[in-house]
Amino acid sequence: MPGRTCRSCGRAAASPFGSSSAAPRTDRCLRRRALAPRGREDDGVNLVERAEGFGVTVAGDKAALDAATSAPLLGLFADSHADYESDRPGEEPSLADMTRKAIEVLSQNENGFYLEIEAGRVDHANHAGNAKRAMTDGKLFADAIALADELTDDEDTLIIVTADHEHAIAMNGYCGRGTPIDGLCYDVAKEGIMHSDELVKASDGKPYTVVGYLNGVGSVIAEQADGTFAAPEGRPELTQEQAQDLDYVQQALIPKDSESHSGVDVALYAKGPWSHLFDGTIEQNVIFHVMNYAVNPQ
Repeated sequence: MPGRTCRSCGRAAASPFGSSSAAPRTDRCLRRRALAPRGREDDGVNLVERAEGFGVTVAGDKAALDAATSAPLLGLFADSHADYESDRPGEEPSLADMTRKAIEVLSQNENGFYLEIEAGRVDHANHAGNAKRAMTDGKLFADAIALADELTDDEDTLIIVTADHEHAIAMNGYCGRGTPIDGLCYDVAKEGIMHSDELVKASDGKPYTVVGYLNGVGSVIAEQADGTFAAPEGRPELTQEQAQDLDYVQQALIPKDSESHSGVDVALYAKGPWSHLFDGTIEQNVIFHVMNYAVNPQ
């Protein structure tokens, strides 16, 4: 959905439908409560009413989405970005809810359909240095993929799962088996399968999280009163409870107001007609050519 938003957290600057209301700022801009779309523009045209005039069914909440039965269907569930899955109110449909309805409606076209589904707000959470919300939305994306696979037939449906970029995120090693991915790194046990009860300590004598970022708002190097950047007290002490808090922002090295994308290659998974053409390391433009070939085989 279009609209001006904060690059770090997706907080609405103004409604794309004409409302001047902005979402309230909360802890590190990580939470956002969207307001219902109003459909107003500065020229006085109500875009929602105009869409309905063209025969478009407009759904403003989960109940209306569930009740919709045919295309064209337009879902307007927030003034800007939807909420993170961890903060999503019950009246707002989940990514899986929207995936199910989109496939149900589009499947009515006897000529087939093309559907693109974006992975919730994984990108926004990473930019905000909030790994837990990135993981939670990532899990929901996996659920939506599984649902799409269940609702379609491998005989005639090509499903592709990939990404347009990576993030400056990394996983620390030497953590014992069973260490919580969203928490601090436990040491490897001398015996047995699970980790020990001791946290792994860095050279500064402090524990560290399994997941961290190379740059971002959680940088341990902070701006000082004279405008310089330094870490006079080193890294902050951290407990397991703090590290696993939903709002925790991972420690990072380089200070930035928004964590950056990275140049790391991304994975691509596919199944269905001609999915075998995705093999090895490929240029991103190859994805289009395989899709086109699958639709128009020679």
